[in-house]
Amino acid sequence: MRVKNTISTILSRMPELNKSKRDFIVHCLLMFLSIRSRVNFLTLSRHSSEYVESSYRNHFSSYFDFSSFNTDLILGAGSGHYIIALDMTYIRKSGTKTDGLGKYWSGCSGRCEWGLEAGILAVVDIDNHTAFSIDAIQSPNKAERESLGYSYIDHCVSVVWWNQENLKKLSNYLVVDAYFTKKDFINPIINRIGLSVVGRLRDDANLRYIYEGEQKGGRGRPKQYEGKVNWKQPDLSRFKKVHEDESVCIYDAILYAVFLKRKLRIAYVVYKHKQGKQTQKVYFSTDVQLPAWQITKYYQARFQEEFLIRDAKQFTGLQDCQARSLQKTEFHWNMALTSVNLTKVTHWLSIPKEERKSFSMSDAKVFYHNQLLIDRFFHILPNGDELRKNNPHITQLYSFGARAA
Repeated sequence: MRVKNTISTILSRMPELNKSKRDFIVHCLLMFLSIRSRVNFLTLSRHSSEYVESSYRNHFSSYFDFSSFNTDLILGAGSGHYIIALDMTYIRKSGTKTDGLGKYWSGCSGRCEWGLEAGILAVVDIDNHTAFSIDAIQSPNKAERESLGYSYIDHCVSVVWWNQENLKKLSNYLVVDAYFTKKDFINPIINRIGLSVVGRLRDDANLRYIYEGEQKGGRGRPKQYEGKVNWKQPDLSRFKKVHEDESVCIYDAILYAVFLKRKLRIAYVVYKHKQGKQTQKVYFSTDVQLPAWQITKYYQARFQEEFLIRDAKQFTGLQDCQARSLQKTEFHWNMALTSVNLTKVTHWLSIPKEERKSFSMSDAKVFYHNQLLIDRFFHILPNGDELRKNNPHITQLYSFGARAA
């Protein structure tokens, strides 16, 4: 009942929804949590006594504001210390008639594969070390982008643009990986949307030291920059060491990025490995007031989005959509990701931080599947509803088979 009450409370604050749509959203999110096989229109109808397959198809084709729903959910349950993360993830899909089908990069196989791609905006809760989905938007394939006259990076910027109102309620920092360290991405995010970007620079990034010496008198422009940074052998006398332990050393500096034509706060991080080996990474923030140790923490925290996507793919059917239209596909993806959000809020964040164990989506699936099955038994049996209400040990049956039970 906790997750149902949570959904209903948030939906009651969305006045544009009618009762039919609210009832369907509550029902569908619970079904995504309860079905342990592939989650598609056919299995949804087989597990439901309320909706047939065509009803699911019709509801999936209508719009629902998942971005506002998830923002409301996060604001009511999170710590308040957030960053925004953007990741493009490959979704397997066979056939030839689905909107947006094409070749997309799959990090799992390390090559481009036939299927779909979802641009997933997530919010990482820094203090609780977890991520929540905000919105999932399908990427157009190469032919569609060419017909519309915009690039892949333009689409990535638009994913943030469409959600900017809700994102600004949560954080002013967008954290992305090294692929997005391009002026065509960073400049629109800063100038048009108003977010600061935290990311990683290439190992050969063109940055210059800022000149801090005395200026010569006379005519001419004052000297601003002094030499290009050689990242293989950087001049550490121009950096400030802000943290060091047995595994990592962090250096802080403000440098000028030639390709962005702006100053960046740099975190030059040296990772110490066994047998004396070291690797270096260069992180940055367009907000020069953000300290280097915080930049490093934010960039490392963005990996929590990968766990969110993994849980949605393994447990809530992110890759199981039967539909071929873009509207139904995006609705399915957001249902899968939002159901993971709800599980974290109701079954994990509700536990005091000092008593929490690691989050297990597998245990939650066991619980909801058992509940669906047992409730169906009680519904069929004579006086089943009374038996369920009067049985104090019913929750033990719901938790049967869960590792945390």
